[in-house]
Amino acid sequence: MSSAAVPQSPNPILPDPDTLAPDQLRDALRDAHRLLAERQRHLDLIEQLAGIGSWEIDLDRDAIRWSRELKRMHGFDDASAPTRHSTFMTSVLHPDDVGIVNEGMAALTADHPVTVEFRGLRTDGEARLFHARGLLVPNTDGRLTRVLGTSLDITERRQTVEALRGSEESYRTIFQHASDAMWVHDLETGDFLAVNQAAVDMYGFSAEEQMQRGVSGMSAGIAPYRVEDAVKYIQGAAAGVPQRFEWLGKHKDGRLIWGEVRLRRVTLSGVDRILATARDINDRVAAEIALRQANEALEQRVTERTAQLEQAVAEQAAAREALAESEEHFRRLIENSQDYIMLVDTNAAITSVSSSVERMLGYTPAEMHGWRPVDLLHPDDIPHVIDVFNTLMQSPGTTVKLRYRSRHKNGGWRLLESVGRTISPVSAAEGVVANCRDITDFVEAEQALRERDERFRQIIEGAADLVFICDATGAITYAAPSSMQVLGFTPDEMLGARPADLLHPDDVEHTMADLQWLAEHPGTVITTTFRIRRKDGAYVVMENVGRTLSPHSVTEGVIAFGRDITGRRAAEEALARAKEEAERANRAKSEFLSRMSHELRTPMNSILGFAQLLARGEVTAQQGKSVQHILKAGRHLLHLINEVLEIARIEAGREQFSLEPVALSSALEETLGLVRPLAQQHGVTLHGGPWPGDGFVYADRQRLVQVLLNLLSNAIKYNQPGGTVHLHAALSADGTCAIRVVDTGRGVPTNRLEELFTPFARLGAEQSDVEGTGLGLALSRRLCEAMGGELSLESTSEQGSVFRVVLDAVDSPLRVYESGASIPAVAAAYREATLLYIEDNLANLSLVETILMARPGWRVLPALQGLLGVELAREHRPDVILLDLHLPDMSGDEVLRRLRNDARTSDVPIVVVSADATPSSVERLRVLGANAYVTKPLDVDEFLRVVDRFVPVRRGAS
Repeated sequence: MSSAAVPQSPNPILPDPDTLAPDQLRDALRDAHRLLAERQRHLDLIEQLAGIGSWEIDLDRDAIRWSRELKRMHGFDDASAPTRHSTFMTSVLHPDDVGIVNEGMAALTADHPVTVEFRGLRTDGEARLFHARGLLVPNTDGRLTRVLGTSLDITERRQTVEALRGSEESYRTIFQHASDAMWVHDLETGDFLAVNQAAVDMYGFSAEEQMQRGVSGMSAGIAPYRVEDAVKYIQGAAAGVPQRFEWLGKHKDGRLIWGEVRLRRVTLSGVDRILATARDINDRVAAEIALRQANEALEQRVTERTAQLEQAVAEQAAAREALAESEEHFRRLIENSQDYIMLVDTNAAITSVSSSVERMLGYTPAEMHGWRPVDLLHPDDIPHVIDVFNTLMQSPGTTVKLRYRSRHKNGGWRLLESVGRTISPVSAAEGVVANCRDITDFVEAEQALRERDERFRQIIEGAADLVFICDATGAITYAAPSSMQVLGFTPDEMLGARPADLLHPDDVEHTMADLQWLAEHPGTVITTTFRIRRKDGAYVVMENVGRTLSPHSVTEGVIAFGRDITGRRAAEEALARAKEEAERANRAKSEFLSRMSHELRTPMNSILGFAQLLARGEVTAQQGKSVQHILKAGRHLLHLINEVLEIARIEAGREQFSLEPVALSSALEETLGLVRPLAQQHGVTLHGGPWPGDGFVYADRQRLVQVLLNLLSNAIKYNQPGGTVHLHAALSADGTCAIRVVDTGRGVPTNRLEELFTPFARLGAEQSDVEGTGLGLALSRRLCEAMGGELSLESTSEQGSVFRVVLDAVDSPLRVYESGASIPAVAAAYREATLLYIEDNLANLSLVETILMARPGWRVLPALQGLLGVELAREHRPDVILLDLHLPDMSGDEVLRRLRNDARTSDVPIVVVSADATPSSVERLRVLGANAYVTKPLDVDEFLRVVDRFVPVRRGAS
């Protein structure tokens, strides 16, 4: 934990009241009250915008306090809101939910908030559902007698969730019972996510097998019906263009299946998917193939007959053979047709039937020979079929169509549609021929479609959003009943209205442009926002989602779903204003801290200076003791000012960090060496290791040492005599490095863990003789976060605490370049040269020295501090200076300024080598006099090209 002093004023930005005159104190108190009132108004506004109310219960006094927003949510004003918790339980809480609230109150603790949902009765009698969270907090005497909490009205959200759940179930039922085979594909991978029963029936594979096999496992695997051939269709559907094509698939039993496939991009539960549907067209394809073969055969026969006109006998033989082939062909066509052909005599008895009847009804042709209607038809359909048959007998040549139920061999009934006529167009004596088709599935699908249409109609008419259909000109042709609720117009009043009649004049042009875009991109969804006039004249902001009814054109119109987002738009604007105000307040705070630090440093300079002079003079023992108190307090205050200013710079983003690979071992060893005297002073034993000897972390080395010094100092100062502190580190598989500081101190109080990283919170240490500001841990955490890492308390108990620093682990920069391409050496063209490298990171120094091995004769002078680099430059006059910007004793900008202002080094080329490559930094350094800028991590070729420009080539070298 960090040491901290509790400020005397409750507001850290107010001065110490002991230092103020009475009139200054009154002014400060008035400002404090004004600030408190302003913050209360801001809190009320934030609660109103967020729709969240807050409350406080005093269990001792049975008192309850309501926020302004919570009163509004329950329908109370300031006078009518209950002031006693028991009154709330009996008059506001729904009687059936009293037990729920009592259980929640009984479960309250000071460590974790408790959440309950209950119904509250508004003053107008309406029951609303609330989501409440509460937490026990201590009273002024430290007892847990207060409950703080928030409430959120979730009535509409719960209703919306229940409605969406019902809608989703309806869609799932439609999907599973659709007559066409259907699949849902992942938009990115093309994998099957769902398969309906019709797809299982069509291909024979179960839904799980199809999702495992994917498109490739369901395809025939022959060109052009391979998975790679399907990519163009999937990509087209993913781009929003519906696809329709024929595809050859494979049944589980090995036979090939022709399907007519459609692909469309859809949105399911807010996620874009591809919906594929397929219909079995095996019979149609077979018929087309047969017809094509018949035509080819017929053309061939005509050609042969033309060529053999002079050979009558051969021509007749060829004709008879062709006729036999044609009869056989048509016989096979009939046998393999999806329908079956039936011949009946004048007594309605079956005389012949094609073999396809077995596939349709389960009977063989032999079994059906001689059957009459009473042997096969449903009893209720026999009279109608007989009447139609008698009509055919009386009117030869007439074609009739009828539907009837026929018994399947398994005992069920199938609905058939037959087209019949007499075999002879002039006489009924030869009997009747009938083409019979099973339409059971078709009729069931048609009924399901009608039911689905009715369900969708009910959904649209019951929707809370505005649903309407307009033509290509924008004229409304349909409006759902919700128009009355949303706009105040009846559906009839909206019919025929155009955008210019309802929309805000400023929104008509872009809305018509969106409508034109839909006409040019049929089937594509577009979202647009406009203001529309209510019947009372007020304008509301609508968010509209529209698309053409037809995926191919706008001729059938455009359907749109509109939602009133007036409230949401106002909340977004208010939130943006609140955010801007918060950022402005944060900037003002940082500016205030910066100015205050300057104003405080000036008198502190005098206080500490004169105190030191007094200490050097002749003073009594009592006076000397008083002077030491002044010096001790002054240095403490100066340290506090420095840490506050550093936190302010980090929060404002003005603190500069040099993030680069840092050798972990050297940083840890340096830190241990710095705190060892402090450990000896407190009688604490330090232990170091284990840690990876060649490990590197991505950090600012100076800031990393600062964080570890703070953690180790705290572990030593708050330890017990004879205690131990252990510093160790380890690399993790996730690419991070965890550094832990383990102590045997008294631990952090569990009831104040939330204050651990809060500025100025010393967690009770202010009562001890250990000095501190309470800013160390807060500053260390911000430093770790600025380096892309984190600082946390891993564990604590009466036996000690463990603090953990986590940073990204990286490879050694030297190892990275040694494993890369070889560095070309062109030493013959270069004279001897001296390069001064001002850099405090030993790994970076080693890397540059390794790179410059490609330039024999070049000597590198290292300087680990900026001031040392300036002195070496003046003494050795190097050919080139390499300069890092982040140095332990001064900034790189200051080093550059001193080198350019000194006549001895003003003309030496300076190449800046830094990880800060922002355009503003590059321009700033160029103005200060830098000749070139190279960014870390180094590109070897670019680094050598830049340095080569400033090292003169030896003339006449071969």
